[in-house]
Amino acid sequence: MAQPAVQPVDTDAEPQVEDCSYQIDEEELNAGGMSLDFLIWQRLCWDGPCTLCKAAEGPKPVLPLKMPPRRSMWAAITKCAGKEEYILPRMSVSEVVFRILLDARNEPMLLSEIYEEIMNRWATVMSIKSVSITDLQRMLDTENEYRIGRAAN
Repeated sequence: MAQPAVQPVDTDAEPQVEDCSYQIDEEELNAGGMSLDFLIWQRLCWDGPCTLCKAAEGPKPVLPLKMPPRRSMWAAITKCAGKEEYILPRMSVSEVVFRILLDARNEPMLLSEIYEEIMNRWATVMSIKSVSITDLQRMLDTENEYRIGRAAN
């Protein structure tokens, strides 16, 4: 059963926001001269259990002339995303959201799901950082460096 595109989110401290879906707009990235494959490749851990990461000896290898197949990079990023170092307190909110969407293979995610991931993986007891769901929606609805926006219905 498909979920409705927009659902209200009820929070005690925040006004209601639209629980719409977000994803990385790959066409917008390409139009801006960026490549989603390259951005994925940059975020691989290079010391993880996946074949792409194991192929690297020492520091991250030089960008290959031909990128590995997207399905290989999705598999690799999913494994790398399981490591604590994948999302760090020093990262910006937009970088954290970008990494969360990569971990989800850029499938549309509801605002509430993204917010829950941020609270679980970034805004921890050890970190003084936090963001409200209202601020998160405002950020995602504004043009951003990663071209994250509302998913097309």
